[in-house]
Amino acid sequence: MSRAPGRRLALARLALARLALARLALTRLALTRLALTVALLLGFHLGCSVALAQGDVSRPGGEVAGSELEVYVMTMGQGDLLWERFGHNALGIRDRAAGTDIVYNWGTFSFEQADFLPRFLRGEMLYWMAPHDAAATLAAYESWNRSVTVQRLNLTPAQRDSVRRFVEWNQQDANKFYRYDYYLDNCSTRVRDALDAVLGGAIRRATDSLRTPMTYRDHSLRLMDGMFWSRTGIDLGLGAPTDRPISAWEAMFIPMEVQRGLRSIRVPDSTGALVPLVASEEILFEATRAPERKDVPRLAGTAFLFGLAIAGVLLALGYRLPGRFAATTLAMVCSLVAGTFGLLLFLLWTVTQHGATHGNQNLFFVQPLWLAVFALVPFVRAGRTSRDRLLLLVRLCTGLALVGGVVALTPFGQPSGEIAAFAVPVIVAVYLLVLRVVYLAQQAAKAGSGSGSRPATVAAVRS
Repeated sequence: MSRAPGRRLALARLALARLALARLALTRLALTRLALTVALLLGFHLGCSVALAQGDVSRPGGEVAGSELEVYVMTMGQGDLLWERFGHNALGIRDRAAGTDIVYNWGTFSFEQADFLPRFLRGEMLYWMAPHDAAATLAAYESWNRSVTVQRLNLTPAQRDSVRRFVEWNQQDANKFYRYDYYLDNCSTRVRDALDAVLGGAIRRATDSLRTPMTYRDHSLRLMDGMFWSRTGIDLGLGAPTDRPISAWEAMFIPMEVQRGLRSIRVPDSTGALVPLVASEEILFEATRAPERKDVPRLAGTAFLFGLAIAGVLLALGYRLPGRFAATTLAMVCSLVAGTFGLLLFLLWTVTQHGATHGNQNLFFVQPLWLAVFALVPFVRAGRTSRDRLLLLVRLCTGLALVGGVVALTPFGQPSGEIAAFAVPVIVAVYLLVLRVVYLAQQAAKAGSGSGSRPATVAAVRS
């Protein structure tokens, strides 16, 4: 392949560098685009002669580099497992000259990789890009009953050649790893950004200013429809950064949104005429499962009724069963659960890189203070001081929950209404259980004092 003159090459480098720096100031998501631009600059240094600014490059014999290639996006629908609910996609290159058909997938991870669990907890998961045979990939997704669609792209030979050179660079061991972010940098955004870099920013220009009514939380909840516990856990764990309406560009963290978004993009062809980016679209396999849900299920009313039912059961058991064992046990179990989840949310916010979990108003309902309630309940008969501390803590926790419930009804509230609707009646019930435990302890103390004998533990505390 012939190389461009040194002056032309320097100008191309300068133009790409200026383009990367200008886009860096747009949004935080532009960091991914910058990485791809740097990758293209590195391609120049490695003698790859990326053809973004050079036009078509001729090979010996008159063949234009990239004319033997077909570039396409392969989109895979939802699956059964938690991480399959968001779908998947890959960038495919069919090389007619070499007789190969490879899909490049940025969604590879392994539970066996070193320090997987600590990295996951800290929000520092490492994913990597890997090439796979297209036919084998299709067969695998068919066996998992996941739909597969391909969109063949209207790219010039030079652009197709640029895509090939980028993925060849990216698949190398030194370049293939990246720190995964569920919303900002995942397998789908990598496909989007690779194409956008080759197209000179055409995808972003067409979608970045197009606002949608959906948020990151909305998309997460609709795609988790039918998985109750996973959906509830996600709703509980997500914080303020996921609750603003996002653009069509940002929504492309979902592979199916990339598929829908590419259909509206128009790009200039080799003659300068505007043509659709998607030349053709074909369903290779259609799954026999429920279609992707497009709306967000609103379940606050159901959650409130469920919370009332749970609260009723707790109070019935705690107040109707004789003695203090039932009320004490139920108060301790509920406090332990609320405190454990509260500690988890607090740590996600304060010590991890999971940015989507920061500023979480669900801490009104579950907070680490419940662990102190759990610890004090067994010592309620140790004396008045212990009972007063327990009452102060449980009133503080319950008051925070009531404040959170009121805030949830205002425009300042976090739109995780199901959590608030369920938690408030349950927490009020736990408060009443603790009052029951304290009352029984006071009665026992009075009875012991009246009979002239008191427990040794009480006597020790008051001496």
